[in-house]
Amino acid sequence: MSVELRAKDSGAATRKLIGAGSFAVRVYTLEISSSAAPGPMTLDIALAEAGAVRSALEITSSGPPPATAGGTQPAVATIGRVQPAAAALRRTFIDRLDTHEPIYFIYGPDAPAAKFQFSFKYKLLEFGESAPRRMTRTLQFGFTQRSLWDIDADSSPFYDTSYMPEIIYQALAPEPERNDGWFTWLGWQAAYKHESNGRDGPISRSLNVVYARTGFVLGRLDDWHLIVVPELLAYVGSLGNNPDLDDYRGYGRLQLVLGRTDGLSLAATTWAGKDFNHASVQLDLTL
Repeated sequence: MSVELRAKDSGAATRKLIGAGSFAVRVYTLEISSSAAPGPMTLDIALAEAGAVRSALEITSSGPPPATAGGTQPAVATIGRVQPAAAALRRTFIDRLDTHEPIYFIYGPDAPAAKFQFSFKYKLLEFGESAPRRMTRTLQFGFTQRSLWDIDADSSPFYDTSYMPEIIYQALAPEPERNDGWFTWLGWQAAYKHESNGRDGPISRSLNVVYARTGFVLGRLDDWHLIVVPELLAYVGSLGNNPDLDDYRGYGRLQLVLGRTDGLSLAATTWAGKDFNHASVQLDLTL
């Protein structure tokens, strides 16, 4: 179908020269016949001097359109107005940025008094077309920072900080058609992760690992359930500046999350150590 673009203001109709590396914003409106089904639409604009411009739009229903001078209402569908800056942010972050490892801030009486962690992952690529009954396969960049902060001391110095960038291949299972099953497989991840304290010289420490993890749910997805996430890892390269690290971290971990969707959850992450003699547990409560 053909549509007519109308300038939002008088300045949009004037000619403007745009220098290299610059841009200009002009706002136009258009009307689309209500016979067009709601959903995504591609708008092609033919420009005499710059060729064709193509944009993806979303047709939505927004209530009855305004009446015309004759008292009748034209059959139109509307497209929600999106600010250019907001549109750029949506293209960059919507469905791409997500949390990764637990995010927390804790405080205690002993030095260093505070410990906090933040973690996110950003989708770089998606392989294949998304479909309701197909696995979603993506390549993601992850970053986690964990710090020990001597917040009660003079000048409140950071006692230690670990920086953990990683590249993740993720394959998520399709959403089940029903939520009343007692076993649901979630998918799997494989990643290469670097961990460093960001220092050099004799106080430098770093390591590289590859890991693989999977996850499944025991219980109904719409009620209380238990998420089980086993993980196996292998160290890449030397542990020269961390010779005893594998004794404590071992070669894997197990995470158990008890909770319900959009509600209270309690997560327990356990490490057993290389010889199962240096066990440790981390508990995370989400409200």
